[in-house]
Amino acid sequence: ATRTHLVWREDQSNAETKYLRNKIRHEIVPVLKELHPTFLDNFTETQKFLKQIAALSENHINQLRKDLFEDDGDVIRIPIESLKNLKHLNAYLHAFFNAYGFTEWQDVKQLLSAMSGKEVHSKTHRLVKDREVLLLSPIAASIQAQYTIQESTTKIEGPVHLTFRLVDKIQETGNKILYIDKETLKYPLTLRKWQKGDYFYPLGMQGRKKLSKYFKDEKVDAIAKEKQWLLCSRNDIVWVIGKRADDRFKITEKTKKILKLVLNQ
Repeated sequence: ATRTHLVWREDQSNAETKYLRNKIRHEIVPVLKELHPTFLDNFTETQKFLKQIAALSENHINQLRKDLFEDDGDVIRIPIESLKNLKHLNAYLHAFFNAYGFTEWQDVKQLLSAMSGKEVHSKTHRLVKDREVLLLSPIAASIQAQYTIQESTTKIEGPVHLTFRLVDKIQETGNKILYIDKETLKYPLTLRKWQKGDYFYPLGMQGRKKLSKYFKDEKVDAIAKEKQWLLCSRNDIVWVIGKRADDRFKITEKTKKILKLVLNQ
C-alpha cells in the first residue's frame, strides 16, 4: 500500500467476533495454538492430504466410469451386475450419477432390481432399466409425432433423412436402402413413431408379427424403440426404417414401378 501511495484501512468487521470466521480466528485458534503449538502446521498438512485423497478418489471414479459406461453418443449403457458387485454401492451411485442431476438415490438403487422398463428421472436425464443394463440418456425435447409425405416428395430432412426415387432395377442393397412396389402404396404416406398394438409382415417371414415382439427378438432397447420411426401407407407399416421392410410392399414379377428409398444418416 505504501509503494502505491494507498492509505491502508483495516476492515472493522475483521475485529468483530459476531462473524463466525472472526470468532474462530480471534477466540478459537489462539486457544488451539496454546494447547497445540503445531496445530496450524498439522492442520495445513491434513488439508494437503485430504486434497490428495480427493484427487485419488476422483481418478478412481473416472477410471471405473470408463470401464463400466459404454457411450454410443445417444445412450450410455451400464451393466447392472457390475454395479451390484461394487462395495459401498450408495457412494458409487452418487459419484456416477450426481453429475446428471439425480438426487433420489434410493430410487436409483431400487432400479437395479426393478422390472425391465422401469425409469427414474432427474430434471435433465433419465435412467431406464433394460434387461441387464441401465440406459442413461438426456430427456429429449418433444417433437412432432407424425409427418405426411406426398407422392411428389423426393426428399425429407427431418426427423429422419430419406430420399425417394423411381429406378429401373435393384442395385445396391442394405438396411438403409429399400426397394418397394410403388403401386402398392396409398398416398399420402405417413412417418410416425411406433405405437402399442402395431404389427407388420416382416419381409421374408411367414405371417404377421407384433412390432413389440420384433423389437424384443432383435434386442432393441427401450430408448431405441422410442426413437424408431416407421414409414406407413395408411395404417400399414411399409418400413421399420433402417431395420426391416414389410413383405406386402416387396418387388415382384408384376411390379411396374420400383421406388427406391435411401436412409441418409
